[in-house]
Amino acid sequence: MTKVWFVREGSDPTQGEPQYDLPLEQCIDQLGLTKNDWLHGLDQKTHFHARRIVAEPEYRHVVCEIDEPEASEEVWRAGFYLLEISPRQVAKRLGPPEAG
Repeated sequence: MTKVWFVREGSDPTQGEPQYDLPLEQCIDQLGLTKNDWLHGLDQKTHFHARRIVAEPEYRHVVCEIDEPEASEEVWRAGFYLLEISPRQVAKRLGPPEAG
């Protein structure tokens, strides 16, 4: 399953559990995830530097985390992918998040 995270700017971008846990195919079909959205591997921490001194409390980005078994099965790279759509657009397409 692919974890879909809503991410804030700053040093502590996520808290708790991912907002969605979906099949990779659903992320591709409904969220427009592509292999070109690659951000980095699983061994690196995802964070976005805040544009201001104080980090924004609102979620600004959507990151999909594809684990090794699913990546291998689907011929993708395991790691994190940055979607080009907002958390609000994701929630509109998928319904309210499960967590977060």
